[in-house]
Amino acid sequence: MSAQIDLSVSGPAHKASGPSTRMAIFLSCAVCPGAGHFCQRRWILGALYLAAFVACLGLMLLTVIVPLMINLRIIMDFAEKGGSEIFRTISIAKVLAWFGLAILVYLAALVDVIVYARRQDRQRLDAGRDNLQAR
Repeated sequence: MSAQIDLSVSGPAHKASGPSTRMAIFLSCAVCPGAGHFCQRRWILGALYLAAFVACLGLMLLTVIVPLMINLRIIMDFAEKGGSEIFRTISIAKVLAWFGLAILVYLAALVDVIVYARRQDRQRLDAGRDNLQAR
């Protein structure tokens, strides 16, 4: 049995860095909220942000599409029978409310990814400094 002794002079060994900080921020900005969280391996929070964003956008679209479809049905009935139903209006307030909520979810996810990435970088720097001081 031989014992190996490591006499390297290279400096402290760093942990292999996880997903790129810039990539996580880019994914949250460019792809969708939650994508950066998936890159940071925070699955549950990423899924929550993604679901909230998709739900807000879906409800915003439904706020527009449902009245349009009802109006189309009214027009088709009027063409056939000459009915007198009142047209439905699209609520701009509801559309803007859902859009604003979607923007808030987007910004919250982006801020969360940036704060988490900075915290991870700070922890890596502190660990490296502690390793240097320990030697």
